Amino acid sequence: MKKLITIITFTILCSAAFSQYENADAVFEKVTKEFTLNADGSMEYHYFKQLKLQTHMSFNRLYGETFIVYNPDFQELKINEAYTVLPDSTRLKTPDNAFNEVLPRSAAHSATYNHLREMVVTHTGTEIGATIILDYTIVTKNGYWPALMGNEVVQEPSPVKEMEIIINVPVDVELHHKMFNLRTAPEIVVLGGQKVFTWKFGGLKAAPKERFRGQCLPGTPRLTFSTANNMSDVIEWVAMKLQTKGSATTELIELVEKIKSEEKDETKVMLALQKYVVENLATDRVSLAEAGFNARYPELVWQSNGGSRFEKSVMLATLLNLAEINAVPAFAAPQKIFDAKIGDLFIFEDVYVNATTKSHGDILLSATQIDDQALQYRLAGKVLVPLQRSRGELNEMKLNHTDNKIAFEAEIKIDDSMHLSGNADIELLYAVNPFLKLTVGASSFNKLVSGNLVCKKKGSVKVANSNPAKSEITVDLKKGQPLPQTAGYYSLELPEMKNGFESFHISYLESTRLDPFVLPFSVQENYEFSIEIPEGYEFVSKKVKVGAKNKAGSVMITMLPKGNQMEVTRELHLNNKLIEVTEYNDFRELVNTWLDENLRKVVFKKAVD
Repeated sequence: MKKLITIITFTILCSAAFSQYENADAVFEKVTKEFTLNADGSMEYHYFKQLKLQTHMSFNRLYGETFIVYNPDFQELKINEAYTVLPDSTRLKTPDNAFNEVLPRSAAHSATYNHLREMVVTHTGTEIGATIILDYTIVTKNGYWPALMGNEVVQEPSPVKEMEIIINVPVDVELHHKMFNLRTAPEIVVLGGQKVFTWKFGGLKAAPKERFRGQCLPGTPRLTFSTANNMSDVIEWVAMKLQTKGSATTELIELVEKIKSEEKDETKVMLALQKYVVENLATDRVSLAEAGFNARYPELVWQSNGGSRFEKSVMLATLLNLAEINAVPAFAAPQKIFDAKIGDLFIFEDVYVNATTKSHGDILLSATQIDDQALQYRLAGKVLVPLQRSRGELNEMKLNHTDNKIAFEAEIKIDDSMHLSGNADIELLYAVNPFLKLTVGASSFNKLVSGNLVCKKKGSVKVANSNPAKSEITVDLKKGQPLPQTAGYYSLELPEMKNGFESFHISYLESTRLDPFVLPFSVQENYEFSIEIPEGYEFVSKKVKVGAKNKAGSVMITMLPKGNQMEVTRELHLNNKLIEVTEYNDFRELVNTWLDENLRKVVFKKAVD
């Protein structure tokens, strides 16, 4: 019996694997990624792929070209082999004119980074059943990186039959490594003067074509590694280069003095400097890695009128410090893959500026966009590493979960002319609290309430209390146009805050999910409405009480009509930013209830005598 069960199980697995390959646009028959640290400190990245094309989509839209970005000032690209094996086994060599160097898209419109190159390899002879072979090596000069490092996702857009990741280091060098979401250990051998670490993978599924997978793909297998002693060493390498960037120029000092003369409040000075950097300095879109984790002098960024996200962050930190607001640029990485023992710069996804104010403590800012709230509340699950020399101390800051809440209580009255008026008391906590927007001016709050319901008159928005953790606001409601009427029926769309669940732009959820669902942030929304319609009218919307509570959170919606008045409550609690696949159906149940159009509006008509 056990033998029979084993045979059946094996048959099912084989059938599933065959179906995965057969139904795919293309199949990676083999992928090899090999990293080598040479004795002279130079590094090599060797890549090989064998890709079988199975549909017209595969070569017309997906894999007709391969793009290889590199920095010719420090790196050399060598194409080892490039050809296509036709269905009849004929080998068609890729011609010389199929290799074309262009400017990477990320360096477009940038004079600073126009030395970067992207090799576009156009694969020839592509047709259904053909196989693409590409083999190339990038050699990096000693000193460009602080160590041999990598952050490799063990997945491709199409299924992979066989994948290898190989790392070669001198025998006297220690390799720190960690595998995520797979229990796969490397095979380690010594060949000549090198230790060779080999990870082998087989039968890898294609990356799901799903939204909300999260920037760090928390459910996807990944390997991080480094030959650095630890993270502190590589951050010290970056910070040391920043320390040599010179002092502030006269132009920067004059800019700060001008803004300080116009704004006396510390927070407003900070926001004015941020606005200047965001709006007046162009943003080069090169990644941290493409720029070699390097930033130019603030003086050069000023003169060129633009810079990378890293450079603009250094610029903003420089200006804030000149304004006597302590600030430091900081790299951001997912906590899930951050390990202080592994000095891997490639795990850092972005860079921010952490400003420490006297009145409100730490405020995390972007140098490339203006946000309505300090970013530390919306980046829960990240870790920040300040870029300052600290004698071996990392001083990382973990951004943990906060209770992001919306409490909205409104009284709404509709008069005989079908115009709406009323007022609302609103309490907003953490990620949904537009503290920075309110600091600039209360009138900017109008657009955060849906339905264009906030009265436009001056003084209609009153801020009772506002700090980075919580804001308490009272608003006057007034609708300039009468409620819409269709065949004698009037409808009122219930207002909601646009910076909560509404900001996720979720209008529909698929019935199944392959990867964890990652929300921008967790949220709790509570709305209470007391609605009065004119005498002589009656509600069409009936008494309703629907709700659910499960592992993903809870939802509750009630509608209680009584005469010409109705009490409505809407509550949605999403407890976690990360929704595991096992919780997806629960999450979908909550969201579908919340998005039900019949539960988001109140309908009434003239009463029948």
